Amino acid sequence: MPPVDMPVPPGPQQGGGSISLATLIDYSLQRTHHELVVLSELLPRKTDMERKIEIFQFASRTRQLFVRLLALVKWATSATKVDKCTDICNFLEQQSMFFIDTADSLARLARDTLGNARLPSFSLPSAIDVLTTGTYPRLPTCIREKIVPPDPITPQEKKDTLHRLNQVIQYRLVSSELPPQMRKLRIEQGRVKFTVEHEFEVTLTLMGDSSTIPWRLLDIDILVEDHETGDGKSLVHSLQVNYIHRLAQTRLLDNDKPLHDLYRVLHSFCQALQLEVLNSQTQRLIKSRLGDSVRVEEYTLSRRLLVSYWRDQTKNCKSADPVIYKLSVHVCEEDDGKPLQITHFPPMSPEECTKVGLAIKSDQLSIEKLLMQTIEVRTYAKLRELSKEMQRYVSDKCEIRDMPAALHVPILSPCMPSEVLRIAIDVLRGTYLASVPAYNSSAIQEIEDCLNNDKRGFDKAISKLRLQLSLLRCEKSVQLLLAPCFHTLPIVNMAGHELEKLSKTKLFIGVPRQHYFYIVVELEEKIDTSVDFKYYFLQTKPCTIDGTEEVMGDDSVVKFFLKAEMFLPLHIHSITRGPVCKIFDDSPYTTLDSLSRKRKLYLGEGDEPDAKKIKGSPYFIPELTYLLASTEEKIPFIYLGQELNSHNISHQGIQIDGEGVCMALTILDFPNCKGCPEETTKMLKELFLSCKFRILSRFRNWNVEFIFDKSPLESEHYKETGPSQRVYLNLDLNSDDYQKTVKDLLNEWNAIGNLFGLVQDFVDVYSDVRSGFQSVVKIKSYNYKKLVISYGQGLSCLVIVKWNGDDGLFHLSLGTNGQCSTGNPHVPVLTHLEKELNTSKNLSYLIQVLLETMAPMASMIKLNTLPVLGTSQIPKISMLTFTIVPQSSTHLRIIYRNIYCVDVHLRANKIVAVRDCSYSHFDNSSVVDALTPTPGLKAFLNMFVDETAIGGRSRRRSTTEDDNPPSPMDTMDIFSHPSTGSPATRPPKQDLASNFRFQNPMTPPSNPHTPASPGAARMPTGINPSPSTALMGAPSPSTLLTGESPGNPHLHVPSPSSLIAAPSPQSIGMHMQSPAASFMSPSGMVEGGSPYPGSNFANPSPRNWPGSPSVVGSGPSPASYYGATSTTSPGHPALHSPQNQVLSPPSRILPKKSWAASIPTLLSHDAFDKMLTPGPLQASVMLSPLERFLGCNILKRHFNKLIQMDQALTFIPCAEPGVIMFKAETLQFMVKLNMSTLQTLHMKVTPNPESADQWTTEETQIMEKYFDQKIACYPYKINALSSFTKIFNAPIRILKDFIQIMRLELMPDQNMKWSIRWCLTIPHDIQLQPQPGTPCVIVKTKVLIVIQLTRIGINLPPGKEAQSINIPLLYDLQYNTVNFFQYNDRGQNKQLTTPTAHAIMVMLTRFGDMHQNPNECALFPAIRELMTNLVLPM
Repeated sequence: MPPVDMPVPPGPQQGGGSISLATLIDYSLQRTHHELVVLSELLPRKTDMERKIEIFQFASRTRQLFVRLLALVKWATSATKVDKCTDICNFLEQQSMFFIDTADSLARLARDTLGNARLPSFSLPSAIDVLTTGTYPRLPTCIREKIVPPDPITPQEKKDTLHRLNQVIQYRLVSSELPPQMRKLRIEQGRVKFTVEHEFEVTLTLMGDSSTIPWRLLDIDILVEDHETGDGKSLVHSLQVNYIHRLAQTRLLDNDKPLHDLYRVLHSFCQALQLEVLNSQTQRLIKSRLGDSVRVEEYTLSRRLLVSYWRDQTKNCKSADPVIYKLSVHVCEEDDGKPLQITHFPPMSPEECTKVGLAIKSDQLSIEKLLMQTIEVRTYAKLRELSKEMQRYVSDKCEIRDMPAALHVPILSPCMPSEVLRIAIDVLRGTYLASVPAYNSSAIQEIEDCLNNDKRGFDKAISKLRLQLSLLRCEKSVQLLLAPCFHTLPIVNMAGHELEKLSKTKLFIGVPRQHYFYIVVELEEKIDTSVDFKYYFLQTKPCTIDGTEEVMGDDSVVKFFLKAEMFLPLHIHSITRGPVCKIFDDSPYTTLDSLSRKRKLYLGEGDEPDAKKIKGSPYFIPELTYLLASTEEKIPFIYLGQELNSHNISHQGIQIDGEGVCMALTILDFPNCKGCPEETTKMLKELFLSCKFRILSRFRNWNVEFIFDKSPLESEHYKETGPSQRVYLNLDLNSDDYQKTVKDLLNEWNAIGNLFGLVQDFVDVYSDVRSGFQSVVKIKSYNYKKLVISYGQGLSCLVIVKWNGDDGLFHLSLGTNGQCSTGNPHVPVLTHLEKELNTSKNLSYLIQVLLETMAPMASMIKLNTLPVLGTSQIPKISMLTFTIVPQSSTHLRIIYRNIYCVDVHLRANKIVAVRDCSYSHFDNSSVVDALTPTPGLKAFLNMFVDETAIGGRSRRRSTTEDDNPPSPMDTMDIFSHPSTGSPATRPPKQDLASNFRFQNPMTPPSNPHTPASPGAARMPTGINPSPSTALMGAPSPSTLLTGESPGNPHLHVPSPSSLIAAPSPQSIGMHMQSPAASFMSPSGMVEGGSPYPGSNFANPSPRNWPGSPSVVGSGPSPASYYGATSTTSPGHPALHSPQNQVLSPPSRILPKKSWAASIPTLLSHDAFDKMLTPGPLQASVMLSPLERFLGCNILKRHFNKLIQMDQALTFIPCAEPGVIMFKAETLQFMVKLNMSTLQTLHMKVTPNPESADQWTTEETQIMEKYFDQKIACYPYKINALSSFTKIFNAPIRILKDFIQIMRLELMPDQNMKWSIRWCLTIPHDIQLQPQPGTPCVIVKTKVLIVIQLTRIGINLPPGKEAQSINIPLLYDLQYNTVNFFQYNDRGQNKQLTTPTAHAIMVMLTRFGDMHQNPNECALFPAIRELMTNLVLPM
């Protein structure tokens, strides 16, 4: 962009003028841009130093320009005063100029204008001519001749003239002799143009048609170009062109052959210019890249350029006359018309010269390309000569290929491309370069040195490289086997060892995953240039440098050394070509064939045959990998076999499994299983077929396969059907601890045996159709390691039985099968189930317990066990709603909020016994620490008693019996009811006599309040013991206490129906032993006397036996025909009549009625599920009846405490149990449960007689309804109840306002903007001193409450909640004012005034100013004002 001339702005110029700052910046930028453009056009033609100088000068000028501009800008910010002064000076200068102008004008007028203001002498002739003729004829004629041009020729005349001139030129050319190089011409526009390609172009013309007129040279254009370094510039200066123009014009004058002389002059100049271009290119190459590798030996101007290359080759050559390679570019002496010629030293063959070219091509004027072509031809020639020499050292054919060319020498046969010795020629130095793509070693450098020198020791270097490549093949073959490779090992006893006799070319390969074992590979070269592999096996031991085998710690500073021990040569041919391990075929070529083929190739007598296709890659050595893999697999088997021998376990040793698939070790026999009878072990060994050890190569573990005969217990799993069953075990393969492997194997064998013994006893019961097990349980899987059984409704629950060898116990796992909405209900009692199974070793008993407890356990897991905040007096502490604490598999405790506890015993025949756990089992007058008796629990439980479902077992007690419960020693009589459905109640035959004999008494029954000891009870005389089981015909145990059972002819007990009205044995002084004591345990009753294992309760005495409800049974259970000795049977029928009698009858203690819940209540499974299943009640939340009942009891319990602590409230005596009556100043209150459901708590409010006229029925009903819906409801917050009771202390007018707030909360007014909710506890978003959740109603000299307002009456988009705000209000009784409460602690405001709080405070202040009625309480009107008119800022 050219520079822009800055115009002078208008205005006065005396003060220097002014210019816009934007214009000045624009001019500066344009100038800088213009200079940059100029630099970009000029710099490429200059040298590097000149470019740097120009760039520096440009940067300096531009920097100074913009520095001045920056200073001007900074100065202009404070130039207002200067501008004013400048304006004043300009005005004064303007006035001065006006005065000076006036004086000058007057002087000029006086001197010039007035002096010439005289009339001249007029030219009358001229005036007459103009006036008469209208023209002026008196001008001189020279004006026309000098100024007015002649008329131009016409275009047609010009065209004819040029056409004629073309004819003249054409005639002159035809009549004269032309040089052969100038035959390319073009005649037009009266000119002729001669063109010589890539040299020059001239334009001639003639000045006339005479034959003697010489040629006139019009233009010369030199076409020689330098494409590499010319940068697009012309190679000839314009002055040089003018000189050549003058010289050529002189040669055209007075010459017989002017055009020949013209060509010789221009051609010689172009050739000289070409030589100069080649010379300059050579100099640039020497300076930039080639350096000393290329030298200009001679340069004669316009004659010759001699360049030498590969000069570094002469430095390494030790001969006296080294060969120097040269290239000459010169002018042809015989014919000047020829282009530049090329000559090589030493001379090339004609074919090679043809490839390079005999002359320089003017269109490709590049010395670098000429050198590369020459070097390429020279490289091929040298490699061809080397190929003939290399063929003597290799068996395969050497090839020259790639670009740049390289000689590929196959060192090995067959040879991979990455193993080929690649010999190339250094382009710059001309030396040999040797390389192997996959390897870099000293042997390659030795080969390269031999090639570049006198080639001594070349054959040894080739042999060394061949062996090293073979070692590399060995390393690559085993790299995927995780086998470390070493060329040397720190062996201390090498001297005198057989290892010392091995050749230097060897490799130590560590056996994978086996420490201190190595495969030694030794390589030797044969005569036919092939490599012979020899293999050895080496075993070492770690030691110190002096050879002592000491155990060195991790902190040892001594270097780790090895001591060689066993060293064995391996015959690889027999190993790899066995009947089951043939890994490849023998080679079809013999040594003689190979030598003959090599001779023919070397002498050139035959062509190279096609290479035989080899299966697999020659890079891979199959025999080595097979040897390593087999060694790796054999070593663990050897050590395993030794360890098995040390444990006296017979085996067959290492064998090939199948058709060479893998190795295996077969075990013939196992020892007896620990913890199993010999008969069980014998039966298991009869089913045992085989056991094999294999190694899983992928995971590197022992795979142990047991094969058994068909399982005695059929399952539904498809893999466990068929004549045999396979059991697979995976054991850790630890090369350092094979003893652990054998130990794990024996543990697994013991686990199989113990589980088999458990299953074998269960098979008879399960297979018998009379047991009914096949319809209620299914065997999902039994694979000798674990047993999976499905049970429950829809067979949705799973129990998995395993034997753990570490602790020698059975372990259970519970789960679900298929789609199950809940988890397995027996998870809480899993520990007790495992304990009972390990104690009884009876799987039938476990299944029976799971089936009989399935329904009640499923009911109990429906209880809410989540922790809840805010339900206690300390809100921050969360409390579990329900906690299920199992005592045994059939005995559980349900604790509600750590206060109330319910004892649950799961019985047979779909019966559940429930009692209050807070009472002692031994003394009804004492209460267990940390538990509280549950009032009304007995009445609540009786509401769920189903007479039709449980028959006479739940005979309702009379009012007298409830008021006077039985003595403490027979509170657990209901738990002695036998289980009629247990299949495990028949002891083994060999233990019948011992199981039916009672043990000696342990404690005397001296205290009637002490529960009957199993061995201390005595039966009245005259009652014979029950007959043996052999005489009874194996009836169901449950029928032994049933009078109407036909299978009980030998029991000397009357029918239960005849003894219903009879008194209990304890009432007449009889203490009886539990009839099932000796049956439950061969050694007597379990600790505590519980009918189920793990129970902590004492054994109950049969108070109502034989008239107890527990004797009802409807016949023998099908599953009771089979069983085993068990100390934990869920049912334990009385098999004997009472034996002893206590002579002194005890006294009868009559307890209070509140202790009635200590007597267990029998519930059916359906009733128990109904009591624990969450459901709605009067449109409330989903809660179970038990949770509602216990929640109401907690509120009642806290009500009593609140009334006792509040002095303003007074108790009113009430004869009705469970009812709380108290009174305040003007009202009376009665709190009691709904007797129809016992699940809701209600309050009845009535005014005192003296205050009856102050209250209306509507107001008392609102209080009652608010208590029902907001206080006595889930989650039963006692702090909310505390706040509610504080309302009763308020004065009557404030209490009436409270009732109005309750009314608006219960029945919102849709005409208001806001709905209200009274916060009885502190919300979490209000910053008050007490923590959130504590009571927030204070009624003293001031009243503090918190309300929550929620926006109503507006349509909100889906997902957006209505606006809500919590407002703390403080009402002052003395001044009758309502304010927004802000808590201050030590003078600091803890609750910041937000815009919302500010709006509320302004509104309450405005309401206080307007409300002037002192007789009306201002609390509710202020709240109503907020609900009606409050508008919150957005």
